Amino acid sequence: MKKLLKKKNITRFHIKKNDLVEVNTGEEKGRRGRLLEVIARKQQAIVEGINLVKKHQRARSQTKPSGIVTVPAPIHIANLVLICSKCGKKTKVRKEKIEDRKARICKKCGEIIE
Repeated sequence: MKKLLKKKNITRFHIKKNDLVEVNTGEEKGRRGRLLEVIARKQQAIVEGINLVKKHQRARSQTKPSGIVTVPAPIHIANLVLICSKCGKKTKVRKEKIEDRKARICKKCGEIIE
């Protein structure tokens, strides 16, 4: 019964899928990439071309043979910063309600980020 009454912890982040982001810290500092996936329960994200690791993969079918493949590994959301699509600078976002929908707005240039 108690399990039914638990509230779901919904986490919201400053970045979404297909956003352009830059890495703040670590080995990949300063590199930019497109966000491929957000893993909400671990607070991590997979960025295209960032944090690449080698993975030994066995054959799945004729089209996917076995071998060592390079895949992007997750990176913590706190180590990423959003790049505004209009001004091209690192920015924070503020959220406003515009025409009955929530919008993310760049704090530097004031444009809507989508």
